[in-house]
Amino acid sequence: MVGCYSPAPLAKQSEKDEITSLSPPELVAVEPVAVDSVADYRGRVQLPSDDWRFARQQPLSFATSAALDVTREDAESVDPTGGWSGDELTWTVETDEESVAKESAVPAKVATGKFDGEMDLSQIDPAEDTQSEKSASDLGKVEIVPRPMARKEIEAEIVPTPLGLPENHRSAVAKNAGANTARRLEVPAADLSDSPMDRIAPEKIVAKRPLSEAESSESERLSFPEEATTAFQLTGPDAPIIDTLIDAESVGGGQEPEDYNTWPAPSLTLFVTGQQHGYIEPCGCTGLENQKGGVARRMTFLNQLREKGWEMAPIDAGNLVRRYGRQSEIKFHRSLEALRKMGYVSVGLGPDDVRLSVNDLIQEASPGDPEEAIYVSANVIPFDRSLMPSHRVVRRGGMTLGVTTILDPDSLETKLSDDIQLTALVDAAKEALAAIQEEDPDYTVLTFYGEEKNAQELVRAVPGFDLVVIAGGYGEPTYQPQAIEGTETKSILTGDKGMYAGLVGLYPEGPIRYARVPLSHEFDDAPEMRALMKDYQFQLRDLGFSNLGLKPIQHPSGGQFVGSEACGKCHTTAFDIWEGSAHFEATEHLVNPGERGDVSRHFDPECISCHVTGWNPQGYYPYVSGYLDLEASSHLHGNGCENCHGPGAAHTKAEAADSGVSDEEKTRLRDAMKLPLEEARESCMKCHDLDNSPDFHAEGAFDDYWAEIEHYGVD
Repeated sequence: MVGCYSPAPLAKQSEKDEITSLSPPELVAVEPVAVDSVADYRGRVQLPSDDWRFARQQPLSFATSAALDVTREDAESVDPTGGWSGDELTWTVETDEESVAKESAVPAKVATGKFDGEMDLSQIDPAEDTQSEKSASDLGKVEIVPRPMARKEIEAEIVPTPLGLPENHRSAVAKNAGANTARRLEVPAADLSDSPMDRIAPEKIVAKRPLSEAESSESERLSFPEEATTAFQLTGPDAPIIDTLIDAESVGGGQEPEDYNTWPAPSLTLFVTGQQHGYIEPCGCTGLENQKGGVARRMTFLNQLREKGWEMAPIDAGNLVRRYGRQSEIKFHRSLEALRKMGYVSVGLGPDDVRLSVNDLIQEASPGDPEEAIYVSANVIPFDRSLMPSHRVVRRGGMTLGVTTILDPDSLETKLSDDIQLTALVDAAKEALAAIQEEDPDYTVLTFYGEEKNAQELVRAVPGFDLVVIAGGYGEPTYQPQAIEGTETKSILTGDKGMYAGLVGLYPEGPIRYARVPLSHEFDDAPEMRALMKDYQFQLRDLGFSNLGLKPIQHPSGGQFVGSEACGKCHTTAFDIWEGSAHFEATEHLVNPGERGDVSRHFDPECISCHVTGWNPQGYYPYVSGYLDLEASSHLHGNGCENCHGPGAAHTKAEAADSGVSDEEKTRLRDAMKLPLEEARESCMKCHDLDNSPDFHAEGAFDDYWAEIEHYGVD
């Protein structure tokens, strides 16, 4: 078993609650079988889960897009309406010359270019044909080698968060930033005397009933302007968590938005989260009052709703982690321990979750206690279908809820393990929905990890879901559920990094209600989650960097770190400035944190990488001769000179009086340590990213930051 703990058991369910799994055990072949490629309902090629080349020694030859177009036209000729019949389109992967000849014989469709128009044939000079180079078709058969998609982790790290810019001493710069301040809204101060729940309004829609023509017309008239969806962002340490949510009838100006606390008590309330993406708690780098999210705040909000007497059904759309490796495995298990403590009834899988070992997945998908089995997936099968159900049916609050989840293969960036099978989306969704419908549910939910447009295509191909919860994009959650054209299904987005929770109130008759709630600092940390976070940090401490798989690697320059005091022997003024800066105290801020000071965090690679000298700030690993231990590496405390200027051992050694190094070599080493100011900003943003230092990215903010540590060369 992986992990150093046993998950805490759930509290015993009340007799009125019942959770059943309707998926019959079905043994699947452990050894992958080479099959023909299959075109799913979007016409994409879905590869089997075995080796890229199907265990053959020949290169693959894929059908061209023109061939796919012809296949689609043939299908439409059978069904003149062009509708999707739900049948699979199959073809055989061929590698012989005959197949290439057939493929080249297919007339290709030519896309219209921006400047296409009628061609004047008199302007063509036939003599130029003899001077042209060989075209691709002259080169004969070309091997096409499929490759895993490039990962986007660094890109994901610099995606703006909905946090906005804190109102601090640099806010004047931000307010003059033009477009950068478009998201801000000046509003009167709100009454902070009541609870966060008393200031959040719902959004109301009609569920499970097609709109009349009059309603459809009115709905279109009252549609929320796309450009206004960011108009409610409030920022600043004193900003209340008013996340104004619009009643569908009031967008036109007829009513005031109502507080969800004024809802009639729903028979059942969905508590919707997703795409935690490794952010199990706010780091606190910019102050906890400026950051959203965290399982500790989430549990507090859930407890408040339950104290109101509301029946809750928490569901999560997946992607609890964002990397792979030992720390991600530990965070994965701790996250699921937190979700079980909060009473989640369904959790989906994201692309980063399935990068973990199949043993970790099986351990969580099929725990010893059946009541703790909260993973559900219609199309992901880890080793054996009997180990994880395709759907779940929950009977609670007098209502029957059916839930299933889908992982879109388009979201995968690496090849899956051979022990994990990914089945066709349409077939998987149809089978899970059919099983749910046998239980006569009052409401059916699909959680979908992938792009929004792909989720919409799926529910068009598989009608019958009332709600699709979509995770996988970046930005804020939906302000109000969106109708999916051609269906009766509504969709909502979860947002990123677990910063929000969505509430969907279900009633036996009439409309459902929806609200999104930012998990801000005004929700206190639940004691149970604070204890769990302490255990997580202690587990990292007990393992140590080496047992987390973090072995130092050579710095790209090949140099060695010596610490800032060595620099200060010559650069005395610059050293004095550094000693008076927050960079000097960076390590101390982790050892004795001012907020959440119940546990130190200098054993956490994701924290320490920007708070010591000699680590890769975005990769979370140490360099050779970089910081490794609080006592043994005391000369590398703080975010020191060498993090920006590079390892300085060779330079400092050369400057010694008896070094014997030539003047030419000394000059070369000095130049290597210089960091031009125009390049410094990019270096700073490796730590001052949008998560940990959002105000650094306001227009002109770098000049303010630089003024605090401005230093130049030797004295």
